[in-house]
Amino acid sequence: MISLLAQEKEAGCRIDRILRKQLPLLPLSSIYSLIRRGGVRVAGHRRISQDYRLVPGDAIDVDVDPSELSRGAALQEGPDGRLVKTDFFRRNFSILHEDADLLVCNKPVGLVVHPGSGHLHHDTLVDLAAAYLFAGGKIRTFDDFALVHRLDRDTSGAILIAKNKQTLRRLHELFRRRSLTKHYSAICHGRPPRFEGEIEVPLQRGRDAGGETTMRVGTVGALSRTRYRVDASLVDRSRLDVFLETGKTHQIRIHLSHLGAPIIGDVRYGDAALDRAFFSANPHLANRLYLHAWKISFLHPSTMRTFTVTAPLSGDFADAMEDRGTARAGARG
Repeated sequence: MISLLAQEKEAGCRIDRILRKQLPLLPLSSIYSLIRRGGVRVAGHRRISQDYRLVPGDAIDVDVDPSELSRGAALQEGPDGRLVKTDFFRRNFSILHEDADLLVCNKPVGLVVHPGSGHLHHDTLVDLAAAYLFAGGKIRTFDDFALVHRLDRDTSGAILIAKNKQTLRRLHELFRRRSLTKHYSAICHGRPPRFEGEIEVPLQRGRDAGGETTMRVGTVGALSRTRYRVDASLVDRSRLDVFLETGKTHQIRIHLSHLGAPIIGDVRYGDAALDRAFFSANPHLANRLYLHAWKISFLHPSTMRTFTVTAPLSGDFADAMEDRGTARAGARG
């Protein structure tokens, strides 16, 4: 439990808004749930509603672990092991494999992998991994480990973290030699023209109206290649196994859109009208980008043996391929 004391400047402020500022890692839905079940009290006993307005001197008790009060500024000096006690950590940090040199996590949809503009310093995969490793006495500073590669915020799945610089260098060399293979699972509108094939086109980099990096197929630019195979299909959608030959920004999303089979839930490169119709017809499905990094395979830098790790498909992926019609292609074996 934590205790807060309402200040003069907070007079008249709603309790839910104050708690949102004080507990930055808790989603608003969790704060409302906490209030409804009596987990927020004034003067140690009086339950309040979410629209309660503070009076200076109000003593507020909140039934959460003190770690929820952690601040990004405190993390500037190094990892903060207290994050492992937070609800945010429990919801977003999942380990697929760990050894002396490598940590493989299953990143959920919506989690940013690295601190950047617009994000708290402690709400990313890097910060959660740092908290886990620091709490276990496995690192001392942020410099002791590093992401090997990245995934978009809205892409889920397996991501590699090197625990030391030597492992990082070796894995980056595998990437350069294209000796590290990454397979993705994507659920798309419609179906590609062929059961399996390869997409090879130049990609050009640009910026959208908001200044975000965007890519498009062009007549010039870096050559990009993606191989795909249809795993299963329904009347209006298909699930593809996608293999990256090159690793350009947003490559899979652009390639499948270019192929005429945009990924469901892709707000940047997809088909907004098809998405609206799909989610309207399937309101029980999560409105998300249906792209998942499900398998990575490479020579482990320590054992020099083939190492393969898989990230199980989440329940929404299975649900998205079960509603209407019967699958016509065999499921992955």
